[in-house]
Amino acid sequence: MEIKKFKVGNYHAEVTAILGDSGVKFEAKPAVVICPGGSYMYVSKREAEPIAYDFLAQGYQVFILRYSTIGTMIEQEGRTAERDEMYRIASMVEPDKILGSEFPNPLIELALTMAHIRENIHEYNVDSDRIGVIGFSAGGHLAASLGVHWNQNWLQELTGKESRWVRPNFQVLGYPILDYDLNRVIANERGVGDPKFMSMAGRMVFGAEITDDTLDLATIKNHVSDQTPPAFIWHTGEDKLVYVKNALDFADALERKGVPWELHTFHKGDHGLSTASKITGKVNPHVQKWVPLMFEWLDELQ
Repeated sequence: MEIKKFKVGNYHAEVTAILGDSGVKFEAKPAVVICPGGSYMYVSKREAEPIAYDFLAQGYQVFILRYSTIGTMIEQEGRTAERDEMYRIASMVEPDKILGSEFPNPLIELALTMAHIRENIHEYNVDSDRIGVIGFSAGGHLAASLGVHWNQNWLQELTGKESRWVRPNFQVLGYPILDYDLNRVIANERGVGDPKFMSMAGRMVFGAEITDDTLDLATIKNHVSDQTPPAFIWHTGEDKLVYVKNALDFADALERKGVPWELHTFHKGDHGLSTASKITGKVNPHVQKWVPLMFEWLDELQ
């Protein structure tokens, strides 16, 4: 196994490549870019390496994107911060300060990561037609954003890359937040929303002011087309942070455009389960089944 790192974008995003066999003498492998969650405030460790290990075991080359957040900024300054401290720091951010987590910057970083992999397929021993994305929670929003926007002229202009270089061949989304406004409305209707947290999370994603155009672009179901890559989606009904309707609406949008999709909803299980195995500290034997189901789907897809 070989580990390499490289920077992407203009802020503090870093990619960790975890490779099996590499070099031109080996058969090219499929690859996946992992986008962990963390409310665009930090990058969850539970949704990074534990996911990477499963893909490595199946013969994939793996790239973990630690996109720009307050958390990655703190780490690059040589400091560490627990989640509660990051919440405290986030609540004190000046309105005009640019964090790098604001949409569409993480999307630019993900697109540049995809382009870098395709531009260096021989170094990484990757099959350029079998590169996908997997994301969880906010990382699911990031992965799905590339899925619907990869062929847009505005993204090409922002990245300086032709669309064909950044297209994901598949997308895997775990408990993704795909419609921020919908999620807010549901939370308010059920009386479970934390206004302070929701305001702070919105600041991480949209900056101090949310414009209608940006909110529309960040609402994934609005931009599904017949060019959106096939999707594997899973969610839990008991998730009280990101509601399952995010996944249901997205599957419906994919169906209406004729895009292949597979959706698994598990009744029990809270938010942030990752692989739901011992390595994550959140064990749920039933939900664990999403992992082999996903690999079966990927085998049939490719």
